[in-house]
Amino acid sequence: MHIDTAYLTPAYGLLGAAMIAGSASFLAAIYSQRTQARLQRVANEINRRDTVYADFLVSASKLLLMAYTHDGVVLGGDEQHLVGLVNRMRLFASPEVIAAAEAVVRAILEIALQPGVELRQLAIQALNENPEPDPFRKFSLVCRADLEHVHRTVK
Repeated sequence: MHIDTAYLTPAYGLLGAAMIAGSASFLAAIYSQRTQARLQRVANEINRRDTVYADFLVSASKLLLMAYTHDGVVLGGDEQHLVGLVNRMRLFASPEVIAAAEAVVRAILEIALQPGVELRQLAIQALNENPEPDPFRKFSLVCRADLEHVHRTVK
């Protein structure tokens, strides 16, 4: 069997083009899959951090109100939960977030060591005077910056 060489050159050209196109398509699929996996990991990380930060704020808010209205320090389930959330943050959060969380816990303890006031008196004081600085403000701002930093790693 004799093959005409005039047909071989275009055939090899088509075969090469098909292989290059197939390889490019394959590489694009791999890149796309890796990108999707990375985006999913970042989304999961943001969700995890957001959940822990929100749980901390809810628990700390509850304890802050209790600290204002009750006398003395109690180590109950809510307090243990708050300490547990701080320790969970130590696994992934930046030193700034940890320091801000510890400052919130410290502020709650300082308020709890003061004599308690009635809720009505606390509300009147908050409306009439300039209340004490919000112990959650710095924590919230640092957490927002942390979440934005994680989000920027995607871009």
